[in-house]
Amino acid sequence: MKKRITLLVALLVSGCLFAFGQASTVKGVVKDGQGLPLPGATVVIKGTNQAASTDLNGKYSIKADQTATLVFSFIGFDNQEIPVGTQTEINVTLTSNNKQLNEVVVVGYGSQKKKDITSAIATVGVKDVSARPIVNSSEILDGKASGVQVFNASGAPGGGNFSVRIRGASSPNGSEPLYVVDGVIVTNTASIDPNNIESISVLKDASAAGIYGSLGATNGVVLITSKKGSSSGEPKVEINMYAGKQQIVKKLDMLNADQYRSLIADEYANAGQTAPAFPQNFTANNNWQDLTYRTANQSGINVGLSGGSEKGTYYLGLGDLNQDGIINGTNFKRYSINLNLEQKAKKWMTFGTNIAYNRSNGRTVNDNSSANHGGTVLAALSTPPIVPIFGANGMYQSNSDNTTNPLDDIYSPNNQYISNNLLGNIHTEITLPFNIKYRSQFGISLSNYNQDSFTNPLTNQGASQVNGIGSNTNNETFRYTWDNTLTYSTVINKKHSITAVVGTEAIEEKYHNDYLYGTGFPAGITTLNAASANKQVSTYRTDWTTNSYFGRVNYGYADKYLLTASLRADGSSRAGINNKWGYFPAVSGAWRISQEDFLKDNNFIRDLKLRAGYGEVGNLPQTIYNSYSTLNPTGYLFGNNAASGYYPTNPAGNPDLKWESTKSINVGFDITVLNDRLTLSGDYYNKKTTNFIFPVVISAAEGGASNLKNTNLPGHVLNEGVEFSLTARIFDTQDFKWTATLNASFNKNNVSGMPQILDANGNKVDQTFPFGGIAFGGNGNATNLSIVKNGLPLGAFYGYQFAGVDPANGNALYKTANGGTTVNPSQADQAYLGSGLPKAVYGFANTVSYKNFSLDFLFDALTGNKVFNATRVETEGMYLIGNASTAVLGRWEKPGDITNIPAAVYGGVNSAGASTILPSSRFVENGAYLRLKNVSLSYLIKSGLLDKQGIKVRVFATAQNLFTITKYKGYYPEVNSFSGSSQNNGSLGAPSSTAVGIDYGTYPQTKTYTAGINVTF
Repeated sequence: MKKRITLLVALLVSGCLFAFGQASTVKGVVKDGQGLPLPGATVVIKGTNQAASTDLNGKYSIKADQTATLVFSFIGFDNQEIPVGTQTEINVTLTSNNKQLNEVVVVGYGSQKKKDITSAIATVGVKDVSARPIVNSSEILDGKASGVQVFNASGAPGGGNFSVRIRGASSPNGSEPLYVVDGVIVTNTASIDPNNIESISVLKDASAAGIYGSLGATNGVVLITSKKGSSSGEPKVEINMYAGKQQIVKKLDMLNADQYRSLIADEYANAGQTAPAFPQNFTANNNWQDLTYRTANQSGINVGLSGGSEKGTYYLGLGDLNQDGIINGTNFKRYSINLNLEQKAKKWMTFGTNIAYNRSNGRTVNDNSSANHGGTVLAALSTPPIVPIFGANGMYQSNSDNTTNPLDDIYSPNNQYISNNLLGNIHTEITLPFNIKYRSQFGISLSNYNQDSFTNPLTNQGASQVNGIGSNTNNETFRYTWDNTLTYSTVINKKHSITAVVGTEAIEEKYHNDYLYGTGFPAGITTLNAASANKQVSTYRTDWTTNSYFGRVNYGYADKYLLTASLRADGSSRAGINNKWGYFPAVSGAWRISQEDFLKDNNFIRDLKLRAGYGEVGNLPQTIYNSYSTLNPTGYLFGNNAASGYYPTNPAGNPDLKWESTKSINVGFDITVLNDRLTLSGDYYNKKTTNFIFPVVISAAEGGASNLKNTNLPGHVLNEGVEFSLTARIFDTQDFKWTATLNASFNKNNVSGMPQILDANGNKVDQTFPFGGIAFGGNGNATNLSIVKNGLPLGAFYGYQFAGVDPANGNALYKTANGGTTVNPSQADQAYLGSGLPKAVYGFANTVSYKNFSLDFLFDALTGNKVFNATRVETEGMYLIGNASTAVLGRWEKPGDITNIPAAVYGGVNSAGASTILPSSRFVENGAYLRLKNVSLSYLIKSGLLDKQGIKVRVFATAQNLFTITKYKGYYPEVNSFSGSSQNNGSLGAPSSTAVGIDYGTYPQTKTYTAGINVTF
């Protein structure tokens, strides 16, 4: 009996197991929230590779047993899991995740959902920062946003001087954007470690930037938000470490010893002179580039600690960066800390602070200067190979013309600097009745820079004659900003959404600069107090303020019709006393067509929005005390007695000076299709800057000893263009994903309407302003390479049109204004030679992942721009006794030679009496390039033990500037000698907008290879 019962139970269990294990067909339909079928949705049996896809009607069919769980997924929708059980028909409605449209974007004095934006605002991802050796925050923007060009002027350690242009160059007084870090307005991003950045928003048009009025928003606004803690309650630690190598992108081919001697013989012969004999010890054959440049190390470590609860959050970031330069002896070190705290004191009150501090130090060399002035880069090119490193006296050997060799420039001057940057704010937010929030924020920005330099009299011949040369530069900029805002937000009848902001802002900035100089130092003492001769002291102080009132209203109806309007009033001590106040209105609107009834049932278009906006923004004058003529102290003799007094300086006061003003129109669209697989944005803009400020020559009767006065001139700078950004999820499966973003910007820049003046002959001619002055050969007489002139782009190259070489005598030929050629052109023959501003900027960013592997790569490109290769004036001018490039091997040497390289003539004056180094198209080159800016391969290490402990480990390898396709003959086409206050001085100056794309011995760019590890737990 027991055996029978046991058998019966066994049969029942077996039957049940068979029933549950037997696969049956499950069918159904997958729809979206609007009831429309989703073709191409994926249905997967969880934990297996068994899958099916829905057809055009959203229908599917799959075999699954009763213990299985089906996972339904579709791009742009949340996944849904449903156990099969006894069901044979499972119909599913997937919920849209709307992640992209509901993304919160930081805007001026607030934030908005991306779907509600009515202006041209770009958001830039920062997730790749931890896998790249990014030193300067501006580099994050490179290639990531349409209409934004990021330009690194040099490869110096510390990031060089980055320039960011948003929709072209707008003003002759600078074209850098306004930066706002955690609500604090700053002039640059030197104070923040890129690894501590959470998000970046770029306000590209005036309707978005108008809320910042006159504070520099003429050139756009970059909003940076630093990382904050999470209220999840779990502490989180992020560690990022990397190390790598840097090397020069390329070296230039220069003459060897025999070729150099032949060149010098030609130079003197063509000048009708006898070549002098070289010193007896000039028997070397040095490659000075090999002696100057090295493979340099770079390493960094960043640690982030974050966490919090419902009561408050915290984030602490620590960073250490050590970067050697590719020029021997140069380096940069930075230590940074970032602390963000938020505390909810009451249900109705929160307060917090954001503090970012870094301290950097380094050693620099002089660049962007001729070899005669200690320019290391040009010295490495122009020092003859026959010059030995050291002379018989043990000092560094100079050339016959006393030009120092590059090792002397590197090691004799000890140029050390220290920089401290502090950026911080404290803020509180109080919730008031009637949906009103009050926020008050007080922020400070402090930048201090100190440079000590001492030139060793034991190694440098010039310093030995005065027993050492010492100098010290110390400057400090302190700015405070106090904002107070009231924000009202409400929704009426579920259709009318209203958000209004009103506020005030007060800014004060103080600056001081001290310079000390002296010679005659006792042996072994290098401090300036020991100087006994040529003592010089110079001090400079400024102080300016701005008070502002602003307001903005955002209105939306039924999530379809959106309107934004703002007004800002600024009053500043930097404007003329009769024009202290400027008013800057802005308005923009958008129509979300996809929310209309006739598109709601459309299964192709996910979102479609048309945008249009108009706005006005301003730019403060660069000088501080514009209303008043300034005086400088001086000493003089009164009888036989020394007395103190003052003398007038430039510029003369102008109490009527106005703001520069930019009026901008923007029309654009955003469209998302194929369930978020494809997103396209496009914009047309027209941006016109008027009232631009120039120093105009005035009569002695008007200005006294001052002969210049800052004046608002008629005319305008126009930037007009279109830009596009296309993002595609090319593949998006469980194991393989590929997302690509292509952006393209096309801009036309033009100056017009400037006044006419009378020339020496009484004829009316357009008034012009020259810029980009370079003293070739260090002779002290600057040659201007660029100009501001009607009908040309801002800061266009202007000079003579090279027309070849006369085969009879080797003299250069130039085109004349009437279409002929001449060997001795006049100023009237000068013409437009091109512009350093690109006509088109491209970026192509990609993220490809397969299981635990991820590959990120970024291409960027410029077209339509020129580079004035002023370095070639020194290396191909053949007018001094320095070395030359191998290009001069093709120079004219005898009558009948057909070549494009003129005869070598010592002294730089040919047989026709004309200069051999006239600024001409001979030295203007195509600056276009296509570059693989960055490529990074990473692997996420998967381990049961690591997963159990909540630890994520990712290893990566990165290469930057891996290759560049260009026709440019210099080191690198991304270059600008006029990149701000002296290059590589540890501070970020304001790059010139009127002298762009000039290469004159600039610190070369680098290729960088790094490997690192990210750990999160």
